[in-house]
Amino acid sequence: AAPPDAAAAANGPLQPAAGNAAAAAGGGPALLEGAAGSMVLEGWSRLAAQELGLGSAMHSQVPRSATALPVLEACMRSALPQPSDSDWNRPKPRHPILGPASYPKGQPDVISAPGLFRKMDPEALFFAFYYQPDTYQQYLAAQELKRQSWRYHKHHNAWFQRYAEPSVTSEEYEQGTYVYFDYHVMHDDLQSGWCYRRKENFTFRYDALEDELPVQSV
Repeated sequence: AAPPDAAAAANGPLQPAAGNAAAAAGGGPALLEGAAGSMVLEGWSRLAAQELGLGSAMHSQVPRSATALPVLEACMRSALPQPSDSDWNRPKPRHPILGPASYPKGQPDVISAPGLFRKMDPEALFFAFYYQPDTYQQYLAAQELKRQSWRYHKHHNAWFQRYAEPSVTSEEYEQGTYVYFDYHVMHDDLQSGWCYRRKENFTFRYDALEDELPVQSV
């Protein structure tokens, strides 16, 4: 029998606390009142003076409205995504250290062994497929999923499996009830994913079927 459908997430979006409602509505000045706020704005002024190329003695002459924007822009530039953020194959440690000689310097060979993937449950295979893109591990995961009668739908980017024999078949498509794996961890409507779902009266067109990877027997 196919796994049951997953329940939707019960938690709603986070709401601001009551004490911060006025500050949120007014743009935040209430958070910068008092001595602590003066120290924050003083720091903004000094940073903005450096950003604008002014001397340290002139930072007090920069209006506060002109100090905040350069600081925010400088923070934004330092936090922009980098191409290396999506580099899965060559992870770069943030704080590299020299470890002992006994500590492994790379992935163990078993990670690339087809026999290991034959022992994994489907959810582990789905994780390897979706979160190790363009790797040999993704290839092995896809091969094992196909061996377990899962089929990849290229348009939906999802894996489907027949729940029952199709009610309608033709040369171009088949129609029936299928189980598919929802690979989204969280949807835009806060509905949780990463679960099995059932789709009834679904038309699976054969031109959307990935059929390039051969299925190998054990």
